[in-house]
Amino acid sequence: ARMDANILHKQIEEIRGLMADRLRVRGRDLEHQVRKAGRLLPRHLRRDGAFLAQAQVMSQNPKLVRLVDRPRVDRAHADMVIFLKTVDAKDRAKAKLLGILGAVAFNLLVVFIAVVWYLWWRGLV
Repeated sequence: ARMDANILHKQIEEIRGLMADRLRVRGRDLEHQVRKAGRLLPRHLRRDGAFLAQAQVMSQNPKLVRLVDRPRVDRAHADMVIFLKTVDAKDRAKAKLLGILGAVAFNLLVVFIAVVWYLWWRGLV
């Protein structure tokens, strides 16, 4: 049972590291990180993350560690690692920047159209 807790701890630390690197989400524990990540994680992975966080809490009690569903832990760990390794932090930052620039460009266009319309309405153009 102690070995299981050590393996589980290593799996969770791997996921926490990937979440910090790839999603830029930090927190005091996995549960916190999963909650902070929110929609950055697909729903089934949020569920897996919550399950792993619960399994980690259970693993700290020698009697409860036997109740942890080992195959599900391994599946949840594998799914989260596969997903997190496909996430590119640079691409996410680039997409965010482009989104902001797009919004700024749109707002400038609206202001320009409003100014031209106002000048036309006043008969200045």
